[in-house]
Amino acid sequence: MSWKRFQRGIWTLLAVCAVGVFLMCVVSGRGYTLVFGQVDDGTITWTLISIFLLALVVWGDGAIVAFTRGWERAVFLIFVLAAEGLLLLTVLFFSFYFYTNPTYYPIYDPDGEVGLVVRHESWLFDCWGQFYLPAGPCLLRRTGVTYAAHDSWPFHHGFYEIKWSEDEVVVHYDTGMGEWETCTVPLD
Repeated sequence: MSWKRFQRGIWTLLAVCAVGVFLMCVVSGRGYTLVFGQVDDGTITWTLISIFLLALVVWGDGAIVAFTRGWERAVFLIFVLAAEGLLLLTVLFFSFYFYTNPTYYPIYDPDGEVGLVVRHESWLFDCWGQFYLPAGPCLLRRTGVTYAAHDSWPFHHGFYEIKWSEDEVVVHYDTGMGEWETCTVPLD
């Protein structure tokens, strides 16, 4: 493979990732969240950023191979690959250690339709989340209402009560410490 063809492929991949991240930021900036099953726009954005950075790394390694010869190539590649490996292991460790595992739970209204969606995140013994309103098949609209619990997943285990009205939903949930809290989610 020639250097120009390799470079064209890398630039195409970089452009696709950059456009994808831009579109995800536009959707998120307008108060919406894009969700496909349990994969949301935050996960998609970080995946595209990771692919972008890995493509830059491969491009740099390709430049070393294309423009150096003999022992210089070996020295450069050993040094660069060791630094890249160490950086990749560090990023992977912190990515998995601080991953909050966002999970989405639908809450059905009295008509049997999805009337509210709860995003649940947890790390160590703390749990928190946000309430969303359905805005399309894969689109959720932020309400700005949040909740917090301790060592409990109230919407996963069913430790909550819902009262529906025309313009709001009152959610009463267990915080995990024997206390119950209430959130009011507007439906407009």
